[in-house]
Amino acid sequence: MAVTRSKRAANNKWDKENMKIVACKIRKEQAEQFKQYAEDRGTTSNALLKNYVLECIGEIDK
Repeated sequence: MAVTRSKRAANNKWDKENMKIVACKIRKEQAEQFKQYAEDRGTTSNALLKNYVLECIGEIDK
């Protein structure tokens, strides 16, 4: 089901006010290896990184 324009706008507004992107640069080969590492574990690179950050700041248990 497609998201309406008004819902998308509301989501974007909320994200702008409440979310922040954390990023780093690594070589393409390393990024591809990390993506494969995540896929091999049935997850995504984003999920792995997010969980790591939350562990570091004590938001989830290690």
